[in-house]
Amino acid sequence: MNVVKQSVLFITLLWWSISVHAHGFDYSVVRLTETENHTWRLAITSSLDAFRKEVRLHFSKTPYTTPEEFNEQLLNHISATLSINAELKSIPLGEGTVSLGHETSVVFAQIKLPKSAKQVVLTNGAVKDIYRHTTKLIVTPWAANKQSFILNKSNNFTATIPIR
Repeated sequence: MNVVKQSVLFITLLWWSISVHAHGFDYSVVRLTETENHTWRLAITSSLDAFRKEVRLHFSKTPYTTPEEFNEQLLNHISATLSINAELKSIPLGEGTVSLGHETSVVFAQIKLPKSAKQVVLTNGAVKDIYRHTTKLIVTPWAANKQSFILNKSNNFTATIPIR
């Protein structure tokens, strides 16, 4: 009987370890947070492999050779493919920073939304080329409840977010 329990435990652990992918390239988190001075901060966290795949695909004619070039291409890619719209206007992301690592993050810290905006439409096209990619979007307006959304191919990586 003990051998049966050990076998079941082994098979269960083996199956679980195969199905779990830490820092998988098919998952990212986007956080949109309002600060006390009513600007917004956008932080995108994903695996370095996911960002590399996107940069290689979109900048194949001018491949990067240094981390600085990769950072520049990544920021250009995200600025061109991730959009925030409020009151039918495109909102510029501004200058971004990249923190490279196994889990890589990109931050745009000075996003300015119109004060009268009641909702925002965010589209994360920065990762849409990655097969079966899913993004968790977490929105935290100042003095309001946190909201979560799942962005994937079925909703065109787009969420409409009430903010006031």
